[in-house]
Amino acid sequence: MDVGCESSSKLHLVIFPWLAFGHLLPYLELAERVASRGHRVSFVSTPRNIARLPPVSPAAAPRVDLVALPLPHVDGLQGGAESTNDVPSGKFELLWKAFDAMGAPFAEFLGAACAEDAGNKRPDWIIADTFHHWAPLVALQHKIPCAVLLPSASVVASSISQSQGQRVRLPCYEQKQNERYFTVNGASNMYDGERFTLAKKRCTIMAMRSCPEWEPEPFRQVVTFMKKPLVPLGLLPPSPDGGRRRAAETDDSTVRWLDAQLPDSVGYVALGSEVPLRVE
Repeated sequence: MDVGCESSSKLHLVIFPWLAFGHLLPYLELAERVASRGHRVSFVSTPRNIARLPPVSPAAAPRVDLVALPLPHVDGLQGGAESTNDVPSGKFELLWKAFDAMGAPFAEFLGAACAEDAGNKRPDWIIADTFHHWAPLVALQHKIPCAVLLPSASVVASSISQSQGQRVRLPCYEQKQNERYFTVNGASNMYDGERFTLAKKRCTIMAMRSCPEWEPEPFRQVVTFMKKPLVPLGLLPPSPDGGRRRAAETDDSTVRWLDAQLPDSVGYVALGSEVPLRVE
Protein backbone atom coordinates (compact mmCIF):
# COMPACT_ATOMS: atom_id res chain seq x y z
CA MET A 1 0.00 0.00 0.00
CA ASP A 2 2.22 2.82 -1.26
CA VAL A 3 0.15 5.91 -0.53
CA GLY A 4 3.09 8.18 -1.30
CA CYS A 5 3.63 7.22 -4.93
CA GLU A 6 2.70 10.13 -7.18
CA SER A 7 2.22 7.86 -10.19
CA SER A 8 -0.44 5.71 -8.51
CA SER A 9 -4.13 6.52 -8.73
CA LYS A 10 -5.55 8.53 -5.87
CA LEU A 11 -7.11 6.53 -3.08
CA HIS A 12 -10.02 7.00 -0.69
CA LEU A 13 -9.14 5.76 2.79
CA VAL A 14 -11.47 5.42 5.77
CA ILE A 15 -9.50 5.86 9.02
CA PHE A 16 -11.20 4.94 12.31
CA PRO A 17 -9.26 5.16 15.62
CA TRP A 18 -10.23 3.90 19.06
CA LEU A 19 -11.98 6.37 21.37
CA ALA A 20 -8.88 7.69 23.16
CA PHE A 21 -6.80 10.73 22.30
CA GLY A 22 -3.60 8.72 22.45
CA HIS A 23 -5.06 7.02 19.38
CA LEU A 24 -7.09 9.84 17.80
CA LEU A 25 -4.14 12.22 17.42
CA PRO A 26 -1.65 9.82 15.77
CA TYR A 27 -4.41 8.59 13.45
CA LEU A 28 -5.17 12.19 12.55
CA GLU A 29 -1.47 12.66 11.77
CA LEU A 30 -1.66 9.65 9.45
CA ALA A 31 -4.76 11.13 7.80
CA GLU A 32 -2.96 14.44 7.23
CA ARG A 33 0.07 12.76 5.68
CA VAL A 34 -2.03 10.63 3.37
CA ALA A 35 -4.17 13.61 2.34
CA SER A 36 -1.13 15.83 1.74
CA ARG A 37 -0.11 13.33 -0.95
CA GLY A 38 -3.35 13.89 -2.81
CA HIS A 39 -5.46 11.07 -1.41
CA ARG A 40 -8.89 11.49 0.15
CA VAL A 41 -9.50 10.48 3.77
CA SER A 42 -12.71 9.95 5.71
CA PHE A 43 -11.68 10.27 9.37
CA VAL A 44 -14.33 8.63 11.56
CA SER A 45 -15.08 9.14 15.24
CA THR A 46 -17.91 10.33 17.48
CA PRO A 47 -19.30 13.89 17.43
CA ARG A 48 -17.65 15.14 20.63
CA ASN A 49 -14.29 13.62 19.75
CA ILE A 50 -14.43 15.19 16.29
CA ALA A 51 -15.20 18.58 17.87
CA ARG A 52 -12.18 18.32 20.18
CA LEU A 53 -9.64 17.51 17.48
CA PRO A 54 -7.02 20.14 16.63
CA PRO A 55 -7.33 21.75 13.19
CA VAL A 56 -6.16 19.72 10.22
CA SER A 57 -3.10 21.17 8.49
CA PRO A 58 -3.95 23.53 5.61
CA ALA A 59 -2.22 21.32 3.03
CA ALA A 60 -4.40 18.34 3.98
CA ALA A 61 -7.69 19.94 5.03
CA PRO A 62 -9.39 19.99 1.57
CA ARG A 63 -9.05 16.21 1.32
CA VAL A 64 -9.92 15.20 4.90
CA ASP A 65 -13.61 14.63 5.70
CA LEU A 66 -14.35 14.45 9.44
CA VAL A 67 -17.18 11.93 9.84
CA ALA A 68 -19.10 11.97 13.14
CA LEU A 69 -20.96 8.75 13.95
CA PRO A 70 -23.23 8.56 17.00
CA LEU A 71 -22.03 6.56 19.99
CA PRO A 72 -24.89 4.17 20.86
CA HIS A 73 -26.58 4.80 24.21
CA VAL A 74 -25.64 2.58 27.13
CA ASP A 75 -27.36 2.82 30.51
CA GLY A 76 -24.95 4.17 33.12
CA LEU A 77 -22.71 5.98 30.64
CA GLN A 78 -23.14 9.70 31.17
CA GLY A 79 -24.15 11.90 28.27
CA GLY A 80 -21.23 13.33 26.34
CA ALA A 81 -18.85 10.59 27.48
CA GLU A 82 -17.28 9.54 24.19
CA SER A 83 -13.62 8.93 25.01
CA THR A 84 -11.58 7.25 27.73
CA ASN A 85 -10.79 10.73 29.02
CA ASP A 86 -14.49 11.24 29.84
CA VAL A 87 -15.02 8.00 31.76
CA PRO A 88 -13.66 6.91 35.17
CA SER A 89 -11.52 3.79 34.88
CA GLY A 90 -14.10 1.83 36.88
CA LYS A 91 -16.69 2.45 34.15
CA PHE A 92 -14.57 1.68 31.08
CA GLU A 93 -16.68 -1.42 30.46
CA LEU A 94 -19.65 0.83 29.63
CA LEU A 95 -17.59 2.67 27.01
CA TRP A 96 -16.50 -0.68 25.57
CA LYS A 97 -20.14 -1.79 25.35
CA ALA A 98 -21.11 1.40 23.51
CA PHE A 99 -18.08 1.05 21.23
CA ASP A 100 -18.94 -2.56 20.35
CA ALA A 101 -22.35 -1.30 19.18
CA MET A 102 -20.74 1.18 16.77
CA GLY A 103 -20.54 -1.55 14.15
CA ALA A 104 -24.12 -0.71 13.09
CA PRO A 105 -23.65 3.04 12.42
CA PHE A 106 -20.30 2.29 10.79
CA ALA A 107 -21.97 -0.22 8.45
CA GLU A 108 -24.61 2.39 7.56
CA PHE A 109 -21.92 4.98 6.80
CA LEU A 110 -19.91 2.55 4.67
CA GLY A 111 -22.99 1.43 2.79
CA ALA A 112 -23.76 5.03 1.88
CA ALA A 113 -20.14 5.63 0.84
CA CYS A 114 -20.26 2.61 -1.47
CA ALA A 115 -23.65 3.38 -3.02
CA GLU A 116 -23.50 3.71 -6.79
CA ASP A 117 -25.41 7.01 -6.70
CA ALA A 118 -23.26 8.50 -3.90
CA GLY A 119 -21.30 10.57 -6.40
CA ASN A 120 -18.03 9.96 -4.57
CA LYS A 121 -15.21 7.48 -5.01
CA ARG A 122 -15.96 4.39 -2.95
CA PRO A 123 -13.38 3.62 -0.22
CA ASP A 124 -10.30 1.69 -1.35
CA TRP A 125 -9.08 0.79 2.14
CA ILE A 126 -10.29 0.87 5.72
CA ILE A 127 -7.66 1.49 8.40
CA ALA A 128 -9.13 0.48 11.75
CA ASP A 129 -7.72 0.44 15.26
CA THR A 130 -6.64 -2.58 17.25
CA PHE A 131 -10.00 -3.20 18.92
CA HIS A 132 -12.34 -2.72 15.93
CA HIS A 133 -13.20 -6.42 15.65
CA TRP A 134 -16.39 -5.60 13.71
CA ALA A 135 -14.76 -3.29 11.14
CA PRO A 136 -13.20 -6.07 8.99
CA LEU A 137 -16.57 -7.82 8.82
CA VAL A 138 -18.29 -4.66 7.60
CA ALA A 139 -15.45 -4.12 5.12
CA LEU A 140 -15.83 -7.68 3.81
CA GLN A 141 -19.54 -7.10 3.14
CA HIS A 142 -18.59 -4.27 0.79
CA LYS A 143 -15.49 -6.02 -0.64
CA ILE A 144 -13.10 -3.42 0.78
CA PRO A 145 -9.71 -4.51 2.19
CA CYS A 146 -9.16 -3.65 5.85
CA ALA A 147 -5.87 -2.91 7.61
CA VAL A 148 -5.63 -3.02 11.41
CA LEU A 149 -3.16 -0.46 12.75
CA LEU A 150 -1.12 -1.50 15.79
CA PRO A 151 0.75 0.72 18.27
CA SER A 152 4.51 0.39 18.87
CA ALA A 153 6.17 -3.00 18.53
CA SER A 154 7.31 -2.98 22.18
CA VAL A 155 3.74 -2.57 23.45
CA VAL A 156 2.41 -5.36 21.24
CA ALA A 157 5.34 -7.70 21.96
CA SER A 158 4.89 -7.34 25.74
CA SER A 159 1.17 -8.11 25.44
CA ILE A 160 1.89 -11.15 23.28
CA SER A 161 4.44 -12.44 25.79
CA GLN A 162 2.00 -12.06 28.66
CA SER A 163 -0.78 -13.82 26.74
CA GLN A 164 1.58 -16.76 26.23
CA GLY A 165 2.40 -16.97 29.92
CA GLN A 166 5.92 -15.56 29.62
CA ARG A 167 7.39 -13.44 32.38
CA VAL A 168 8.07 -9.91 31.15
CA ARG A 169 9.77 -7.22 33.21
CA LEU A 170 7.54 -4.17 32.99
CA PRO A 171 6.78 -1.18 35.22
CA CYS A 172 3.84 -1.92 37.51
CA TYR A 173 1.50 0.47 35.69
CA GLU A 174 2.26 -1.25 32.35
CA GLN A 175 1.75 -4.65 33.97
CA LYS A 176 -1.68 -3.62 35.24
CA GLN A 177 -2.59 -2.19 31.83
CA ASN A 178 -1.69 -5.48 30.13
CA GLU A 179 -3.67 -7.47 32.68
CA ARG A 180 -6.77 -5.52 31.64
CA TYR A 181 -6.41 -6.88 28.11
CA PHE A 182 -7.21 -10.37 29.39
CA THR A 183 -9.95 -9.46 31.88
CA VAL A 184 -13.58 -9.78 30.78
CA ASN A 185 -15.50 -6.51 30.86
CA GLY A 186 -18.78 -7.26 32.63
CA ALA A 187 -21.05 -4.96 30.61
CA SER A 188 -19.73 -5.96 27.19
CA ASN A 189 -18.88 -9.59 28.07
CA MET A 190 -15.62 -9.37 26.10
CA TYR A 191 -12.03 -8.69 27.03
CA ASP A 192 -9.71 -6.37 25.13
CA GLY A 193 -7.42 -9.17 24.01
CA GLU A 194 -10.40 -10.93 22.44
CA ARG A 195 -11.24 -7.83 20.42
CA PHE A 196 -7.67 -7.67 19.17
CA THR A 197 -7.57 -11.38 18.32
CA LEU A 198 -10.77 -11.13 16.28
CA ALA A 199 -9.57 -8.00 14.48
CA LYS A 200 -6.26 -9.71 13.63
CA LYS A 201 -8.03 -12.82 12.35
CA ARG A 202 -10.52 -10.94 10.17
CA CYS A 203 -8.40 -8.14 8.65
CA THR A 204 -6.60 -8.19 5.29
CA ILE A 205 -3.24 -6.90 6.51
CA MET A 206 -1.78 -5.30 9.62
CA ALA A 207 0.13 -2.03 9.92
CA MET A 208 2.18 -0.60 12.78
CA ARG A 209 3.20 2.80 14.09
CA SER A 210 6.82 1.71 14.19
CA CYS A 211 9.60 0.33 12.01
CA PRO A 212 12.29 -2.37 12.34
CA GLU A 213 15.04 0.28 12.47
CA TRP A 214 13.50 1.73 15.66
CA GLU A 215 12.43 -1.50 17.41
CA PRO A 216 14.34 -4.35 15.71
CA GLU A 217 13.77 -7.19 18.18
CA PRO A 218 10.16 -6.38 19.23
CA PHE A 219 9.24 -5.84 15.56
CA ARG A 220 10.63 -9.28 14.67
CA GLN A 221 8.61 -10.86 17.50
CA VAL A 222 5.41 -9.21 16.31
CA VAL A 223 5.96 -10.29 12.69
CA THR A 224 6.50 -13.89 13.83
CA PHE A 225 3.38 -13.90 15.98
CA MET A 226 0.98 -12.19 13.59
CA LYS A 227 1.50 -14.51 10.65
CA LYS A 228 0.04 -11.81 8.40
CA PRO A 229 1.58 -9.11 6.23
CA LEU A 230 2.78 -6.30 8.52
CA VAL A 231 3.40 -2.84 7.06
CA PRO A 232 5.63 -0.46 9.10
CA LEU A 233 4.36 3.13 8.87
CA GLY A 234 7.13 4.78 10.90
CA LEU A 235 6.72 6.77 14.11
CA LEU A 236 4.29 9.43 12.77
CA PRO A 237 5.54 12.46 14.72
CA PRO A 238 3.52 15.67 14.29
CA SER A 239 4.11 17.39 10.95
CA PRO A 240 5.90 20.78 11.09
CA ASP A 241 2.79 22.57 9.82
CA GLY A 242 0.25 20.39 11.63
CA GLY A 243 -2.49 21.77 13.86
CA ARG A 244 -0.95 20.43 17.06
CA ARG A 245 2.39 22.05 16.30
CA ARG A 246 0.76 25.41 15.51
CA ALA A 247 -1.30 25.29 18.71
CA ALA A 248 1.82 24.61 20.77
CA GLU A 249 3.61 27.56 19.19
CA THR A 250 1.06 30.08 20.42
CA ASP A 251 2.73 30.02 23.85
CA ASP A 252 6.52 29.83 23.76
CA SER A 253 7.06 30.28 27.52
CA THR A 254 8.11 26.64 27.93
CA VAL A 255 10.68 26.91 25.16
CA ARG A 256 12.04 30.14 26.63
CA TRP A 257 12.36 28.47 30.04
CA LEU A 258 14.17 25.50 28.52
CA ASP A 259 16.56 27.79 26.64
CA ALA A 260 17.56 29.39 29.95
CA GLN A 261 18.61 26.07 31.56
CA LEU A 262 22.10 24.61 31.65
CA PRO A 263 22.87 21.91 29.03
CA ASP A 264 21.87 18.38 30.10
CA SER A 265 20.14 19.71 33.23
CA VAL A 266 16.48 18.95 32.33
CA GLY A 267 14.80 15.56 32.21
CA TYR A 268 11.66 15.03 30.11
CA VAL A 269 9.09 12.43 31.19
CA ALA A 270 6.08 11.58 28.99
CA LEU A 271 3.17 10.07 30.90
CA GLY A 272 0.82 9.62 27.97
CA SER A 273 -2.33 11.60 27.28
CA GLU A 274 -4.51 10.34 30.15
CA VAL A 275 -2.33 8.94 32.96
CA PRO A 276 -3.72 10.02 36.37
CA LEU A 277 -1.04 10.42 39.04
CA ARG A 278 -1.68 10.07 42.78
CA VAL A 279 0.10 12.44 45.12
CA GLU A 280 2.21 9.52 46.40
